[in-house]
Amino acid sequence: MPVGVLHLFKCNMQAGCGLLVRKIRGRWYVYLWHYNGPERGRQQILYAGPAGKAKTREKALRFLLEHEERARTALDRRVARYRAALARLEPS
Repeated sequence: MPVGVLHLFKCNMQAGCGLLVRKIRGRWYVYLWHYNGPERGRQQILYAGPAGKAKTREKALRFLLEHEERARTALDRRVARYRAALARLEPS
């Protein structure tokens, strides 16, 4: 296998997102978390709003759907690179 192709197969990316629900001074609040990206690898936490509010649910759902769409797009690009790299390999 050509050495230039090997780097395509490293999978050290940290991906993910989710919700946190915390009780602060007797009230529940929703926070959203995600990783900044593979180059930073740091978790970022964002405030969404008070739990139980329609606006908070909408914000959380929008955040999660946007994150999943970006992840899907990134995965599609990665699979396309894998296919292209494998297509370039010489038959043995």
